Amino acid sequence: MSDLSHDNVTTLDHLDGLYVPGNERQLRKVQRRGEELDKLVRSWAESVIRVLPHGLPINSHEVYVLSLFLAQQRRLNLQMDSRDQDYSVVAVVKNTLLSFLPREDPAVTATAHRVIAQRLDSEIERACAFFCQDHRVDPASEPALDWRVAIRFMAQSVYSRLAETEPKRMPVSPRRYELALVARDLATVIEAKRLAMLGAFAPEAA
Repeated sequence: MSDLSHDNVTTLDHLDGLYVPGNERQLRKVQRRGEELDKLVRSWAESVIRVLPHGLPINSHEVYVLSLFLAQQRRLNLQMDSRDQDYSVVAVVKNTLLSFLPREDPAVTATAHRVIAQRLDSEIERACAFFCQDHRVDPASEPALDWRVAIRFMAQSVYSRLAETEPKRMPVSPRRYELALVARDLATVIEAKRLAMLGAFAPEAA
């Protein structure tokens, strides 16, 4: 059995590109940052779901998967924004003020993003698999993948229209009418893909 003493563990800061917390304090930082990120992106996704028009032809399971894709898209964009340098006057002033405060370790943030990305991907996989299993559909089949891609495409399209909108401003966003039209069209596509998937695996189709 390997001897993983405290001194040995603290040297495991990078392994194949993956940041490994060197001690319990760093681990708690990663966990805390991950939970904050998870809560942030899910809350944003829920705000989007609440402003979608009522009566869309998608079921509650599809709404749940849609919210997960929205959260994943939000997480990805936050990660990309953190890597881009903002040289605007406001950003420079803000960074100057923040320079007097302790800075967060970039490795901690990067690891938190990887953890939450994997968590959301896993939930998406399980949610789609459970729906398919309940309807005796092969989740790896082409109809099932087409259905899943349609949900993801709707998430991306909706996200692009609300990406710069704060949750509290979403109900009065000037793009809400455009959003309603796009959401109805894409929800209809999801419905069609779902019916085609279920039809392909219906007993009479066997």
